[in-house]
Amino acid sequence: MNVSRLRKIRTEGFSPVQFRAICWFALVLLGIIVVSGGLVRLTGSGLGCNDWPNCNNSQFVDLSSRHAAIEQINRFFTFLVCIGVALAALAAWWRRPRRRDLLVLSLVMLFGVPAQGVVGAIVVWTKVHPGAVMLHFVLSMVLVWAAVVMLVRSQEPDGIERTVAMSSRVRLLVRVAVGCTVVAVIAGTITTGTGPHAGDETAKRWFGTQQRIDGHALQWVTRVHSGLVWVAVAAVLALFLTVRRSPADRQVLDRPLTMWAIVAVAQGFVGYVQYASGLPEGLVAVHLAGATTLVGATAWLHASMKACTVSGAAATS
Repeated sequence: MNVSRLRKIRTEGFSPVQFRAICWFALVLLGIIVVSGGLVRLTGSGLGCNDWPNCNNSQFVDLSSRHAAIEQINRFFTFLVCIGVALAALAAWWRRPRRRDLLVLSLVMLFGVPAQGVVGAIVVWTKVHPGAVMLHFVLSMVLVWAAVVMLVRSQEPDGIERTVAMSSRVRLLVRVAVGCTVVAVIAGTITTGTGPHAGDETAKRWFGTQQRIDGHALQWVTRVHSGLVWVAVAAVLALFLTVRRSPADRQVLDRPLTMWAIVAVAQGFVGYVQYASGLPEGLVAVHLAGATTLVGATAWLHASMKACTVSGAAATS
C-alpha cells in the first residue's frame, strides 16, 4: 500500500469494499489459529512450553524440541491474529460511513483475542485441564462467530432500519437450529477431552484420570455427541422445509442453509470414520476444521435471519 493510498484512507476512511476485505482477512486468521491450536493438542504439545508467556526455563523462544516448536508456532499465529483483529477495529472506526454495529463487533474481537491469551495461559498453568481446553475452544468459536457476523453485516446496505419481517415460526426454527448446533459442538469438545487427544500424555481426561482413558465413558459421550448432531440436523431440515414455502425467506436463507447442510454431512462422515478407525490425528484435525466451518455457517444462518428482516423491510417500502 503506497503513501498516497494511506493518506486517502486517513482523510476519506475505508470504503465498504475495503472493509469487507479486512473482515475476510481477520476471519481467515481466526480459522488458522483454531486449526493450529488443534494441532498443538493432537500432537501432544500442550505442555511443549511449561510456562506462559515464556516457554521453558524462562526462555521466551525455545525450539529445542518438536513439542516446544509446535507450541511456539501456535503462539506466533496468535500474534498474527492480534494484528488482524486490530486492523479490523481500526477499519471499523475509519469506515465511511461509520456503523455502530460493525464497530461493536470489531471491539468484541479486539478484546476477545487478549482474553484468549489469558485462557491459553490458564491451559498451561492447569497442565492442560480439559475444562480449560474446552473454554479455550469455545472462546475461539465466539471470535469466529463475531467475525462471520461482522462480514455478513458489512454486506448489508448502510442506513436501513431493521424491522421484524419473518414469521415467528421461521425465527423459532432458526434459533432452535442454532442452539442445537452450538450444544452439539460443545459436546464435541467434551468428547475430545475424554479421548486420547487431550493435549499431553499426562493430561487429565473427562471421566478418567491422568494417563488413563475411560473407554466406556468415551463410548457413551461419543453417542451423546452424535445424537445431538442428529437433533441439529433434524432442526435444520424442518427449517429448510418451512422456508421453501416462502420465496422471500428462501432467497435469503437458502445459501447459509445449503452451506450448513454440506458441512454437516461432511462432518458426520468424517466423525464416524475417525471413530471407527481409532481417532487418527489427521482425521481429528479435519473434523476440528469442519467444526469451525460449521460454527461459521451457523453464525451466517443466524445473521442472515436478521439480514432477512432488512430485505423484507426494503421490499415493502
